Amino acid sequence: MNITPISGLTPFIEPQGIQKQENTQTGGLPFADVLKESIAQLEETQKVSQQDAYDLAMGRTDDLAAISINSAKAAVALEMTVQVASRAVTAYKEILQMQI
Repeated sequence: MNITPISGLTPFIEPQGIQKQENTQTGGLPFADVLKESIAQLEETQKVSQQDAYDLAMGRTDDLAAISINSAKAAVALEMTVQVASRAVTAYKEILQMQI
């Protein structure tokens, strides 16, 4: 029976004298830009939903399915925005309470 040795494995733990530099940027957009974009999309979704409701009230449309879908999209977008803002505030408060 021939057993070949295992070679070329990288250690899970780096030796203490050697430390890798980590890239501080993830290559994505900053959080503020993502948040601004999300709020702009929320506003656009709400405008579409409001226009659909107005058109329905004035009798200018018959497509109840599209109106219902746009209304649901606006409600979900608003709920998501509220949750993200709430979690961001909670995270900020936790960071402030950290002891150095």
